[in-house]
Amino acid sequence: MLQQNICTNDEKHHYKGTLNGTIHIVAGGAGAFLSTYTSLKTKWSIFKDYDYGFVKLTALDHSNLVFEYKKSRDGKVYDSFKISRDYRDILACTMDSCSSVTLAS
Repeated sequence: MLQQNICTNDEKHHYKGTLNGTIHIVAGGAGAFLSTYTSLKTKWSIFKDYDYGFVKLTALDHSNLVFEYKKSRDGKVYDSFKISRDYRDILACTMDSCSSVTLAS
């Protein structure tokens, strides 16, 4: 998890818990040419990939999104995670009556 340019959690494989905020994902280079990375070690970057790829975001249902990073050269999944949001009966909720709980795993 990244907060104010610092990785606040060294866990790279599994995170679960309440997250009361917006999830931001930065992936890819927007079609730019590949260029080498600086040798500086940054606190906010866990992994740097020198390859072309894309993100596939799949809505499994009203509560679950699956994020997959695939490399363009072979289409294989190189990273993935699921974002879940625990909704109670969504039709019975109003803006103030249902707390929003987000679980990332």
